[in-house]
Amino acid sequence: MARPLLAGLIVLSGFHLPAIAAQPACDHGCIQARLQRVEDEAAIRNLLLEYGRTLDARDFAAYAALFAPEGQWKGAMGTFTGPKDIQESMQRIFAAATDIPKGSNFHVMSNFLIDVQGDRATAKSMFVFYRMEGSKPVAEVAGRYEDVLVRIGGEWKFLERNALPPG
Repeated sequence: MARPLLAGLIVLSGFHLPAIAAQPACDHGCIQARLQRVEDEAAIRNLLLEYGRTLDARDFAAYAALFAPEGQWKGAMGTFTGPKDIQESMQRIFAAATDIPKGSNFHVMSNFLIDVQGDRATAKSMFVFYRMEGSKPVAEVAGRYEDVLVRIGGEWKFLERNALPPG
């Protein structure tokens, strides 16, 4: 059984743990704000994953639709602005990549750090792009993303997607 001790410590079966400070009461508005943050973070995490899924499926229309009208993709292959330019650029890049046919690669996205501030957010994540050699996945490219996201019509979109080397 736990019992309070001096200076805010609790003794629990011989272990000394700092006492947890009392949490302030949270009204309905506070609960709604916390729920909205959780929902926003989940939606952004899904956007980050959908990016890899649509790219791997070569569904460039759905991929480009993940970007805001003025959204930018920046990386080693250049800077592309707006869904139309992004879609056309990815179609051109993957058409030239004849050594990586559809279905022979996949992205692994991880280490999501998401910070929501109202209708804008930032996200940092890591990626590895794998291609298959027979039944063996081979890491082709690894890196990180630094993103700025915006909520448009209730949906989160990329305003800036910066593909960077690991580090």
